Amino acid sequence: MQKLTRSILTLLVCTSCSTAALAKDVTVMISGGFKAALEKLAPEYEAQSGDKIILVSGPSMGKTPQAIPARLARGEQADVLIMVGDALTQLEKERWTQPGSRVELADSPIGMVVKQGAPKPVIKTDADLRNVLLQADSFAYSDSASGRYVSGQLFKKLGIEEQVKGKAHKVERIPVASEVAQGKYALGFQQVSEL
Repeated sequence: MQKLTRSILTLLVCTSCSTAALAKDVTVMISGGFKAALEKLAPEYEAQSGDKIILVSGPSMGKTPQAIPARLARGEQADVLIMVGDALTQLEKERWTQPGSRVELADSPIGMVVKQGAPKPVIKTDADLRNVLLQADSFAYSDSASGRYVSGQLFKKLGIEEQVKGKAHKVERIPVASEVAQGKYALGFQQVSEL
């Protein structure tokens, strides 16, 4: 966490110093994976720099108006983008970012969640995970990068695309864990940092 803390603070200091007028406000568009960490780090950065961080949250991808690409397309401005790599690559291709400014911060694994008190499924192997998904009544995945992986690659890798069509649900904007906690789905998948 300390290395990550330094990386984010360094990124913010370098980014704020590279802006044209050393703005007093640093607008950071951020997806869920790093939001909690940045909220903890913001006071330290603000104390060191004298600048104020304005957090604008939204998914890295998807069709919701809150998604970072949609915000940029509407003309919203940001000094820093902290989001999933694939979506950032697309923004780079579309020239929404300053060339050469990208900094990789971390890899974020995908986790599975069940309702508190429910038995924890064994998912040590691909076969275990395949069986758990086939036996589950329902499960949800996020509309962000983790969900794109789950629906676009994981189901195919496990050979269960057709079998799970009626019980796999994409959840937009709302944290998947909260939907599972309310009993809407038996299982949920999202980045561990967001769960």
